[in-house]
Amino acid sequence: MTNRASSLALLCLAALACTDTTVTGMGRAEAVIQDTPGTSPATGSSLAGNSSAAVSADGVTWVNLGSPNGITVALQEAGTTTTVHGETGAPAGDYSRVRLVFSGVEARLLAGAVIGGVTLTSNVDLTLGGADQEVVLTVSVPEFTIEDDPAVRRTIVFDLRSHLWLTSQALQAGTVEDAAIQGAIQASTRLENR
Repeated sequence: MTNRASSLALLCLAALACTDTTVTGMGRAEAVIQDTPGTSPATGSSLAGNSSAAVSADGVTWVNLGSPNGITVALQEAGTTTTVHGETGAPAGDYSRVRLVFSGVEARLLAGAVIGGVTLTSNVDLTLGGADQEVVLTVSVPEFTIEDDPAVRRTIVFDLRSHLWLTSQALQAGTVEDAAIQGAIQASTRLENR
């Protein structure tokens, strides 16, 4: 019986020794949205509603970079970015996917904007995401690291490329379906000094 108890104790100690109890450090991250202008920019137009961003190493487990936030994003204005959540803490590590979620977001297009070859004579609001008014945009990106270093932050840049999904069909329907946006959006990351 003593040998059995000793063997069991050794087995338990071995199991504990193999358990990885390393705590991952924290880094800093931020998500921003921009919209590259097309050939006929819809200057002065915007998106408004709740947005949130997240990162993932495997596409299954997601790290949110903040809770949904009501923001307004300028459409088709070069050099303009909108912060989704602001800089936040995130587990240090390697990631390969980013996600942007729109909920209850509308595109507000101003009179004079040219959409799909049609010049708007009055302001138009388009709902994003069809009937559920939600769009989940997941993009694979080259692997990046959120550093455990307080001197830097990882910035995720979502480029909406709205000139590809603001179309005459969307104007007629009064909505932009998920698939149209998902096929257009691009994302990249950059490491910046804080």
